[in-house]
Amino acid sequence: MKKSIWNALILSLIPIFTSACNKDEKPAADATGSYSASAPAEVAESSVDPAKKADVLLPQDPDARAWALVAQMSLDEKIQFIHTDHRKMSEIGSAAGHIPGLPRLKIPELLMIDSSAGSRSKIFKSTTFPATLAIAASWDRDLAYLFAAEVAKQARAQGYGMGLGGGANLVRDPRVGRMFEYLGEDPVLAGKMLASRTEGTQSQHVIATIKHMVGNEQEAHRTEGSSVIDERTLRQIYMLPFEIAVQESQPGNVMCSYNQLSLDGYAPGIWACEHPHILTDILKREWGFKGQVQSDWGATHSTAAAINAGLDEDEHYRAAEYFVPAKVKAALEAGEITIEWLNEMVHRKLRTMISIGVMDNPPPNNQAEGFVPDINFAAAEAMAQKAAEQSIVLLKNQPQQAPLDAKTPRKLLPLDASKLKKIAVAGAHADKAILVGSGSGSVTNTTYGSFPLYDGKCRNIDFPQKFNPCFTSNPWKRVKVPMLEAIRNAAPSAEVVYGGNSDEAEPFRPYTEQEIDDAVKQAQQADVAIVVVAQPAGEMADLGTLGLNNARTAEGKQGNQDELVRRIAAVNRNTIVVVESGNPILMPWINDVSAVLEVWYPGDNGGPAIANVLFGKVNPSGKLPVTFPKADADTPTAGKEWEKNPVYAERLNVGYRWYDSKGVEPLFEFGFGLSYTEFHYSDLRVTTDGDGSKTATFTLENTGTLAGRETPQIYAQFPASSGEPPKRLVGWDKVELQPGEKKTVSVKIAPKLQSIWDVANAKWKLVPPATILVGASSRQIKLEL
Repeated sequence: MKKSIWNALILSLIPIFTSACNKDEKPAADATGSYSASAPAEVAESSVDPAKKADVLLPQDPDARAWALVAQMSLDEKIQFIHTDHRKMSEIGSAAGHIPGLPRLKIPELLMIDSSAGSRSKIFKSTTFPATLAIAASWDRDLAYLFAAEVAKQARAQGYGMGLGGGANLVRDPRVGRMFEYLGEDPVLAGKMLASRTEGTQSQHVIATIKHMVGNEQEAHRTEGSSVIDERTLRQIYMLPFEIAVQESQPGNVMCSYNQLSLDGYAPGIWACEHPHILTDILKREWGFKGQVQSDWGATHSTAAAINAGLDEDEHYRAAEYFVPAKVKAALEAGEITIEWLNEMVHRKLRTMISIGVMDNPPPNNQAEGFVPDINFAAAEAMAQKAAEQSIVLLKNQPQQAPLDAKTPRKLLPLDASKLKKIAVAGAHADKAILVGSGSGSVTNTTYGSFPLYDGKCRNIDFPQKFNPCFTSNPWKRVKVPMLEAIRNAAPSAEVVYGGNSDEAEPFRPYTEQEIDDAVKQAQQADVAIVVVAQPAGEMADLGTLGLNNARTAEGKQGNQDELVRRIAAVNRNTIVVVESGNPILMPWINDVSAVLEVWYPGDNGGPAIANVLFGKVNPSGKLPVTFPKADADTPTAGKEWEKNPVYAERLNVGYRWYDSKGVEPLFEFGFGLSYTEFHYSDLRVTTDGDGSKTATFTLENTGTLAGRETPQIYAQFPASSGEPPKRLVGWDKVELQPGEKKTVSVKIAPKLQSIWDVANAKWKLVPPATILVGASSRQIKLEL
């Protein structure tokens, strides 16, 4: 139905309201570049009786329906929809944010919850899923969708209608504390995986959030510093994941970041949540974003400036400071904002609730007496295990050494349980728990509990920041089946022993000499030794080093996980290292061990998932979403990390682009990951469509003896005159093959992914790549044309 007909229908069904103070103002749609049907001129502040119940028949189109509701709201009712009512937060107790409902218009309340790796409800138990970075390591968009849907199911069952997961800040510095919440170092990988996550969340009638836009690539100084980024880098690298997600999945909510942004050199920055170029010019006008823009908690610094820049909702940890009635009304009366702006803000909120299904199918009331969430934990844990299995990256797998099977040498992994008499496991509380990232990206009330909160001071953790060097929640989570038990289940005929720190009151302290000696003695007598190492990180907890030395004693003694690995590897040549981390780690012992698995923060069913990979029930197929350097000094920001006003001087050379352009050899490159089988690439063909799209078609064959999944990656190599790094990821596929099976794989490359941002003309400029590369990683190039 045409817009004019809808408008006529609305006006015939609702009272006509006028306001002399704003009748000459421009409609909000003109002022903000609104995507939506123009606001009827009569939608303004009025003498609506809030007590009057609305039984008006509303149109079904989300735009028109939202405008019809706005037209029936009083000024006070409108203002309650643009900030959390923190007076009620103490009653709710669990939600991160709360927008009160409006019963007379049949608008339900909206509760928000952190949801990076599961619902962070404090009053209802939730499943701990693998970290977001682990999902990125799967390179599987279908898995990202299913993962997000399962997280959203739990959040919705608990009464929450908006999830605050969806982090998309890129890994500029691999020591960033919240890296586990994000999707790696490449904007295309991050954007495509974020789009799938968004779709999965909103499939459950839960509003998805993508965050933090933009330039929040470190925790240090995040609430005070200014990120200095040139426009081309901003558009091609840091904004691109958000652009892809907005245009492919239409999220309901975009969260702006804490930091300031300086896009014109070293001039004073503008707060991200009151940056009109970012929020209005790009997000709302250019991209046509249909949802709302919400501040991070405490990231708003003004009333009029933030509203006029395009911020639709203010969130704070305490009583909202800037979008409260008194300040909004004062800004209206002073002419600093218009009622049309306010109407547009409320319209975006209501349209989002309508289009995603929260309006007509709201979550249950979790404040009802006797309320118990209807959650299928068995299904959730099965999904968590599948996600963990598909995200595990096999980094090294050398031939096994005697006495396992001297007659028929083979790779150490997968382990053959029938040949194992004794397995020694050591380290990282593998007998009881798994590690998770800390802060708002963690799960607070887990299904199986956590270690005691060891005085809240994070004893034995050494982070470089001075502002808040502590976790906001305990990162050690108990699990139903710890790794040790899962290994015993996988090898029932073998003796499986454990050594290491079992001290729950001091879970991060270094190993004592006695603990290391005992673990070494057990490993010396075992067929296989499995050493688990852990790297803690979290919100407000950037790392000082990628080395495993963040733990220390009260006397200042450094952690000794590396020593544990070295000592065990010296007595058992069949040593496997299992890494639990949300960041790359340094591996000074890499040449001393036979196998390495990166399992990230693997979630509640991480134990069985790791055991299934170790013993070959699952063939590993994860690929690194981030480069693992050989040394801290090799990273793009070495020597400049955690500056108050970070200058993105490396420009486009982020992640693997840096290592390629500088000729630096990484420990493990972006996109790297081994399998228990082998794959052969052949017959590359590249065709070009009329719109500039290219399609790379090639043959992939499983030449090994086991079924497996491979992720062929497509990179574009541009001419030197373009000013681009040596290569960039432009697409990929994930292909499952049986032994001996061949498949034809086709990957389409959109024109934008072959383009650069033309700063002078403020638009994308197609620069067709000189060469298309197909590889098993960013450095294992198999085909080119």
